[in-house]
Amino acid sequence: MDIVTQMKKFVEPKSVAIIGVSRSPRRMHEVAFDVLTNLVNCGYRGKIYPIHPQASKIRGLKAYATITDAPGDIDLAVVNLPRDSVPGIVKECVSNGVKAIIIITQGFADANDAQGKQLQRKIDNVIKGTDTRILGPNTFGTANAFINFSSSFLETQMEKKPVGLVCQTGVFFLSPPGLEFIGKTIDLGNSSDVDFSDGLAYFEQDAETKVITLHIEGVSDGTRFLKQANQVVRKKPVIVLKTGRSEQAARAAQSHTGSLVGKDEIWDVVLKKAGVIRVSDIEELGDTTRAFYTLPLMKGRKIGIITWTGGFGIMGLDACQRFGLELAKLSSLSIDRLNALSPSWQDIDNPADIWPAVGIAKKGSLLEVLEVTVKNFLDDIEVDAVLCVLGVFGPTIGIGLRQLVERTAKSHPDKPLVFYCYGPLRDEAKAGLEKTGKTLVFPSPDRAIRALEHLADYSEFRMKC
Repeated sequence: MDIVTQMKKFVEPKSVAIIGVSRSPRRMHEVAFDVLTNLVNCGYRGKIYPIHPQASKIRGLKAYATITDAPGDIDLAVVNLPRDSVPGIVKECVSNGVKAIIIITQGFADANDAQGKQLQRKIDNVIKGTDTRILGPNTFGTANAFINFSSSFLETQMEKKPVGLVCQTGVFFLSPPGLEFIGKTIDLGNSSDVDFSDGLAYFEQDAETKVITLHIEGVSDGTRFLKQANQVVRKKPVIVLKTGRSEQAARAAQSHTGSLVGKDEIWDVVLKKAGVIRVSDIEELGDTTRAFYTLPLMKGRKIGIITWTGGFGIMGLDACQRFGLELAKLSSLSIDRLNALSPSWQDIDNPADIWPAVGIAKKGSLLEVLEVTVKNFLDDIEVDAVLCVLGVFGPTIGIGLRQLVERTAKSHPDKPLVFYCYGPLRDEAKAGLEKTGKTLVFPSPDRAIRALEHLADYSEFRMKC
């Protein structure tokens, strides 16, 4: 069985057996810590087989004493039992033709005792030479918003976004702030069998995934991983948050998953060589991922900056220098058109401070001046992307900005247009702008330009392939 077919049983199962179901799920603050309850609440439409030796029905579903008693083929078994029981259950699953097993239970390679390591070896020996694959142990498993599936024992926040995530912590299932966009997720846990290379192989061919994100603490086979990553990035961007940079953090990561972590300097070099985009923190991971599934790639590295205050223009200049983008040199035609809007005492250029032009415009039209400026910047062949830094002090401005984006997206679909908004109505403006699906509003000019840098870097890599 090929890797992609194997991985589909984890991410796109048509039937699931849940082994280790409680008849009375543990609750904390009205939240059920129970795989079956959360799977039913997700609205999953596949077949569900609760396995319990002493129950005939659980949560309204017929229960079976053993997996052998469950009718039909089972794509996926989810195991949440005390660790001593797990090797025997895995053997039962293999004997009954189950090809994919998620082990939620902790205390194997991640344990500090010899027994955990021994139990891990027993599991490895059970599946050796078979077509059965194991995800975990010590994992939340998988989630797929497109089929309303999650194997997590906690409620999973999912959105049908074109993002595939492979991680080594279940916290991503809980949608940390800035990462509320995961469409499909694979938590490797200890990564005793299924690993990053398997996840990359699956997402490479998955038509619903446009961007692949990885949270890495360590890998077991670095050569295979880099070869697979280099193959995938020729089709789709791969964004990596590699943690465990310091020696102390690296030791903690090795204890967490039992993976090989490696020196951080080496990771920097090999990821860049493979064409993978490395980010430094959660905020950058979120910004970069959104940029790739929302915006077109930059064709070059030249940016235009439009502001209502010169101070923010200077901040944008600093950010361009820091993140390796260039300030676009506007054509003489663009400069002439912009000067025609401005008072005689101002020579306008890039960055373009358009507030003086607003002061002399008919009826003091903010949006009219802004739209003409944006159009000129996007029309200019020297400009590869535009950042607008704007104050939002009235509801009509937010509405006008949304309409502006919709018009410019049609006329310039190949150039990113992004925003940093400030003022009392910035949140409302952000919501309206991002509802267009054509732009992003960043928390700072620096974060906007950093995200554009990644678009430019990946574009350059693809052109060299």
